[in-house]
Amino acid sequence: MVVCAAPPATAVSELVEALMRAGWAVDLLPTATAADWLDLPALEALTGQPIAGGTRGRAERRRVGRPDAVIVAPASFNTINKWVAGINDNAALGLLNEVFGLRVPTIVSPYVKDTLAAHPGFRRSLALLAEWGATVTERDALRPERPGRPYRWNVIVDLLPAAG
Repeated sequence: MVVCAAPPATAVSELVEALMRAGWAVDLLPTATAADWLDLPALEALTGQPIAGGTRGRAERRRVGRPDAVIVAPASFNTINKWVAGINDNAALGLLNEVFGLRVPTIVSPYVKDTLAAHPGFRRSLALLAEWGATVTERDALRPERPGRPYRWNVIVDLLPAAG
């Protein structure tokens, strides 16, 4: 799961817990900016997996194996547009660029403020991701129904096939 820097990132442990209850093993890969928003030790304890981010150093092990699914949530304006442009300058984008070649089911849940969502390039990026086979939720589908309520992580969980 790729986590970008947007308000829902601070509560991403709720999504991780929901995925694990549904039978999924979760491996988190935050963008470099999102890593500053997260309690990485708590998420590592929750998932049982080390959390890496940024750019993989020459001596670091490469992630191996093909994921059964990839979730990008919350998906930021920056990550979405860089991904569509094929930019591969960090570990999260590297994974996202590879999943299309591997034909991995991918769910993208954008969480972007209105002024950025109005950018014509952003709308085009979302359309291209959907055309390329990603499942793209409505913009801000995670937004709580009322302020102070939990983020609507069920939007993502409901889109996943049964864990195998």
